[in-house]
Parts: sequence; structure tokens; C-alpha cells
Amino acid sequence: MEVTIDEEDLPNDPFTLETLVKFWSIFVTKLEADGKYNLAAILQIDTPKLINENTIRLEFPNTTNKIEVERQQFELLQYLRKAVNNFSITLDIVVNETLEKQYAYTPEDKYQKLVEKNKNIELLRKTFDLDL
Repeated sequence: MEVTIDEEDLPNDPFTLETLVKFWSIFVTKLEADGKYNLAAILQIDTPKLINENTIRLEFPNTTNKIEVERQQFELLQYLRKAVNNFSITLDIVVNETLEKQYAYTPEDKYQKLVEKNKNIELLRKTFDLDL
């Protein structure tokens, strides 16, 4: 006997963004427990967003992250579909290179980052006549 499942007969229950984020976090924790730290870290770069009732949008700073998630999306979608009881969920992955973090490498760059976070750092440097 051959069993065939008609995809149209599968549940398509509505779900909220909060529910999605909850199960997303559980999935990431499961990945970390399984030793898949790279994928877990990539999935934590962006919080998933619902662009319609069945499409989840993710934005990543580079194509490498997008490709890695696309390779592993079967396991992710399988888990999420069962968790929220909606088998029509799809991923929409976008690369937004402006999300790339600016890293501070030189002492001057590090100092500027500190000043951005706390303007009193400049006052402290001047008061004690500190070098960079």
C-alpha cells in the first residue's frame, strides 16, 4: 500500500509573530545542543518577521549567511511547520549588506566607538590628559 499525502489537506493554522519567535528560539537552542553552533549563530543574526500569514522574512548581512540557511532550511521549516501547525510556511531570505557591522580595529576607532556610547569619555580623556 502506498500512502500519499495531499499538501492541500495539511493544516494551515494561523500563528502570531510571538509564537514564531518562541519556537525559533527553541530551535536555535536545539541546534546549539546538537553542536551546530554556526547555523545557530546565523539564525540569531536577525529576528524573523512575518511579511504575510505564511512567509517568514530574514535579513542577513552577506550572501554566505543566506546560502548557509538555504542549505539547512528543510530542517528549520519542518520544525516550524509542525510547531505552529502550518504547513504552508516559506522563507524569504534577503541580503542587506548595510547590516554588516563596522568593527573597530585601531585604537582611534575603538575610542570613537566609546565616545559614541558615552560622551563623558572625551571629558575624562581631556581632564586627565590621556593619550589614545
